[in-house]
Amino acid sequence: MKPFIDRIIGIFGVDGKIWIRVYEIRESEKGSKKATETPDDKPVVKRDNLPDISLVEIGPRFVLTPIVILEGSFGGPVIYENKEYVSPNQVRREIRLQKAARRAQRQDMQTDRLMKKSTLGLAEQGKKRDALDTREVFG
Repeated sequence: MKPFIDRIIGIFGVDGKIWIRVYEIRESEKGSKKATETPDDKPVVKRDNLPDISLVEIGPRFVLTPIVILEGSFGGPVIYENKEYVSPNQVRREIRLQKAARRAQRQDMQTDRLMKKSTLGLAEQGKKRDALDTREVFG
């Protein structure tokens, strides 16, 4: 007896995504522990005088998010367009722009602070003039 009877490909459209699963129809002899004890098996169908049949997911499993569906292979009018889709490049660009804006704001605050210190004369008070300072030597 073969280890499986046939394969089933399940294609489901849920939440605006396409879910794809691949299953095997397995048949085992009546009373065999192997068919009823596998953890990833679907419920076993038991019939009198017939082998036990179960549905087992074997993979691959994946989810597709359609962005644009065109009428032709690589062009033509748009049949479907996902308005909610945001490209990963756009997300990275927005994060980079937010970081740049925060850095520019900190830089502006730092220059404002230096300007305030220079107008109050606080920037010069904390420093001692050295004998070799350019202002002492050339001033």
